[in-house]
Formats: sequence, structure tokens, C-alpha cells
Amino acid sequence: MSGAWRRRKHGILGAIVTGAVLAGCSSGPPALSSGKTSATLATIPFRPGSPWSGALVPVVPPKPVNSVTAVTCVTASKCWAVGSTVGGGGAPNGAALIATSDGGTRWTAQPIPPTTAYLADIACSTPSRCVAVGQGQGNQGIAITTNNGGTSWGQAAVPAGISDVTTVTCGSDRRCMAIGSLSSGDVALVSTSAGASWTQAGTLSGGTSGASGISCIDPQHCWVTGHTVTGSVVFTANAGASWTSLPIPAGSGLLNSVSCVQGPADQAGAVPGSAPTGRITVPNSPTSAAPPTTSSPPAGVPGVRCTVVGTTANAQAVARTGHGLIFTSSNGGATWTSQPAPTSVADLFSVSCIADDTCVAGGSTVTSSATSGVLLFTGPTVKPWKEATTVASPEPLLGLACTSASQCVSVGESIIQHLVAP
Repeated sequence: MSGAWRRRKHGILGAIVTGAVLAGCSSGPPALSSGKTSATLATIPFRPGSPWSGALVPVVPPKPVNSVTAVTCVTASKCWAVGSTVGGGGAPNGAALIATSDGGTRWTAQPIPPTTAYLADIACSTPSRCVAVGQGQGNQGIAITTNNGGTSWGQAAVPAGISDVTTVTCGSDRRCMAIGSLSSGDVALVSTSAGASWTQAGTLSGGTSGASGISCIDPQHCWVTGHTVTGSVVFTANAGASWTSLPIPAGSGLLNSVSCVQGPADQAGAVPGSAPTGRITVPNSPTSAAPPTTSSPPAGVPGVRCTVVGTTANAQAVARTGHGLIFTSSNGGATWTSQPAPTSVADLFSVSCIADDTCVAGGSTVTSSATSGVLLFTGPTVKPWKEATTVASPEPLLGLACTSASQCVSVGESIIQHLVAP
């Protein structure tokens, strides 16, 4: 089973809102779509020098949504997330797509084509244009798109033979890249129309399958996490025409997410001007990119800082018995360094970096912990990932999307959380 299956299986809806968005947040508990009141705030033990601050506030997702697996934020206020609804009367769970226009306090369900079986990921190129991917009826990969901010969604054509589309990212130039599953392995799918049409590009190298995360710094340079027997990271420098397997530290199990940022190696980092998704961290690339070539791409990119997260476990059913992994690279994946993760963390499913060494990761705790939702934070002057923040949720946190150091959204199951600064 692919890494995307694990993300679909579980689900929590959470929004993290910090300092700069305080003016846009209520000073009291947020109103919930279910009419319930929020739980007690949980103060996060940030270290001095960290850019992150605030308290987690849980919010209930709209019924009948019960599982949320991926999220994207095109602005600090506008976000979309995908997941599933509760099945009833022997019926299977259905696909769900929800949206917020206030940074995560209130969410509403949006209508999607009835041919959608499930959705694994979502990305936006503008506040109006988004694409969600997954599987449709008949074991066929599916992409659905909107060009009106989600008022309506329509199905886009996916190349024949693609049985599943597991991850996607888009830039503000309306170029998108997704990873699809063929019987022979995973392949790159590219779009120049915000997901309205797709072209099949190159096959991922090294037998990589189960693509679980993608991050691009421009239309040409992208990184993808997945697995062979163990975790793998592959890289393209020519818009997906060809891929190179990157060396990663020993002991890796499943790798679930990657986030790359281009900028100088200083404390300020390189904060994107406007991040349309938590997975593409430098969206404001030139709209007229050079055409793809078929030459073999180099291993890594100087000046690009990537963070990959996952677990030592290599089987889906034992995700809470492994140990969380964090790999970082300062040269676009040519070399990697293992970062210490707290012993209480079993798995990290997602990561979002908005600047050099300014990242958030979400995942699950080990089985001995009373709760399983966990968030890790790192900042430019607090580089070790030592402070684990467990959240009052019995399920893992599966998705993250950050637009700045003051606005992130985290998703999981049955609950939404946003971080409100004091």
C-alpha cells in the first residue's frame, strides 16, 4: 500500500494561527460549525528565539466529515482540505472537500463530482484556482479543479492507465506537478493550466512508489518522498522529465513529506512572498520557464534547504511503534543530516517550512502516550527539533500548510486546531 493510503486512513482538522494574525482572530473561543465550544487552550512551550508562539484551539469540522488528510492555504485566510465522510448503512466512506475563509475557525463543505471515490491531496495556484487529486470510479486516477474558489468543482482528464494520484503541488504561474501510479511504478504528471489538463512525464527513479509528498522551488526543480523497500527521496531538475534518487541516512522507514526553501543561509531565511500551498515553498517563480530537457539532472541544488520527515517503521500498521525521523539538507538533497526527534514521536506525516530553519512538523506519538497528535517546531535560533507539543487528539496530525511564521493549518481527524497568539 502507498504512503497516501496511510494519510487517507486517518484524519484531524487543525489550524495553527500565530502572532501576526491575532487581529484577525477572536479573543475568545471560536464559534464551531457544530455549535460546540472549543476545548481548553494548550500553551506551547516555545524556546526563546523561536518565531512560533500561541496556544492551540480545537475546532470541530463540518458534518459529515470525519477524516481530513491534506490541506493547502493560498492566503492566511483561505484554505482548503480534503478527506472523507462517515459511511452509513454499510456504505463506504465518501470523499470530502472543505474550505475556510477565516484561517481555520469555520469550515464548510464544497460540492465535488460524484465520480470522486477519494481525495489524497490538494493544491492551489491562486485564491480562485485549485486542484485536488486522488482516485475516481473504476480504479482510475482523478483530478478535480475549480476556477471560482470552490463554488463548483469539475473533473479534469488524467492520462489513461493512472490508477491513483497521490500528491500534487502548484505554483502561482498555474503550473502544477502531481505524482500518479502506474502498474510499472510512479510517474510525474505536469500541468500548465492549474490542473485542468495533465501530461505524463518521466518515471520516478529507483523503483520509488507510494509517493507521499512533493515540494518544488520552481517549475523545473522538485523533490518527492516515497519508498522502495525503505524510504526514498527523488529529485528532478527538468520539470519531471527525468529523476535522480538522492542518498538519505541509513535506518529510514517510510518517508512521508518534504518541504524545500530557496534562500541564503542566514537567520532571516527566505520567506516566500505568497505561498499557495504548504508543499511548494517558492511559488513566485518566472511564469515563462525554460522548456524541459531530457538530460540527467544533478544531485541536489546549492542554496536550497530541504526537510524530510517520516518514521523508522516500514509497515503501515505499526506507525506508532517506530521513531520519528527528520532529515535536513542545505544543498538540495546532495547530502542529508539526521536531526534529533523526541523519543515520544513515533511518526511524522507532514512538514512545512516557510524559511530557512523555520518549520513545523506533525505526526503521532508512540503507543505508550495517552494522545497521538503531536507537533514539532524549529526556528532560526532554535534549530534542534526538541520541543514536542502533544495535542488533545487520539489520532495523528497528517497534513500541514504554512503561509508564514504566523499562519499554519494542521489537519487530522474529527477536530480542527488553530494556534492563537496571546
